[in-house]
Amino acid sequence: MRERTKWTIANLTEQVAFLTRALEERGREQALIESRMCALQTENAQLRTQNAALQLSLIGFTGGQDQMADGSVGVPEPQPWEMLPSNAPPTCLADQILQGFLASKREERLSASDTASERLAAYAAKPNLVSLLDKDRRPDDDISNVVGDIIRSYLEIDTLPKQAAVFYIMSTLLKWTVLQDKQSFDLMPVWLRPTPSQIATPHAAWIDRIPWPRVREYLVAHPGITLDDFAATYSSSFCVSWPYDPSHILIRTPTGPDTEEITINPVYEEHIRQLKYWTVAKTFRVRFPEISELMDQDSMHE
Repeated sequence: MRERTKWTIANLTEQVAFLTRALEERGREQALIESRMCALQTENAQLRTQNAALQLSLIGFTGGQDQMADGSVGVPEPQPWEMLPSNAPPTCLADQILQGFLASKREERLSASDTASERLAAYAAKPNLVSLLDKDRRPDDDISNVVGDIIRSYLEIDTLPKQAAVFYIMSTLLKWTVLQDKQSFDLMPVWLRPTPSQIATPHAAWIDRIPWPRVREYLVAHPGITLDDFAATYSSSFCVSWPYDPSHILIRTPTGPDTEEITINPVYEEHIRQLKYWTVAKTFRVRFPEISELMDQDSMHE
């Protein structure tokens, strides 16, 4: 009886071990399947993004195609302002908001019959910072509103010089990606315009908002550096040098009995368009020495 009991226990133990191994193997297979599905979804999203960008870049070319020597019709090379960054699916809330906003504006553009000048007139000539300084006041400018909401959510961007500088970069970049026209492209600082790798390689959209072009190239080439890794140190470490009274950064213009327009002082705008006035603190330099060196190179060679 005792031997039989031992045999039964041993048999059950062996069956349990077998089932455990089978479940582990099944779990690994399931994980591989889920991983592959995620990869396919990412690839599919990237293809949709690239296809949408291609469709937009071809708009307006149907009447201006070149005749090739063999009689075939060639598509002209896109202009610099028609080549948008190749963005991967959103990896953070800010990217989700901005990419969703951009997608909705692209859909409006494809379905609307208005001209390029009419689309340009729909947006303020200069960023309006009203919504940044007071969340309850909303100017008639979708770009300024969405940018203001995002910047307010970053508590580390806590001084007016930093807030206004980041607002300028984000709103200027977003306006160009919405309109995709030469005028908006020319208004961006040269160092903010997409680099070749930003155009060719799918990457997280937050990278496009980093001021230094060499750093953007580096981040595109090193996708293992996530926003959490980067922003945890960067947001509190970056600084915009401004040795004057912060109140001189903005210009307030009344537009009605209870309304006003708040724009960036042209003097400060010219100041922040010079990359040498953008710096990072020692904490960032210790954490990312290679990136810090690239920042210094950009500041010296702008």
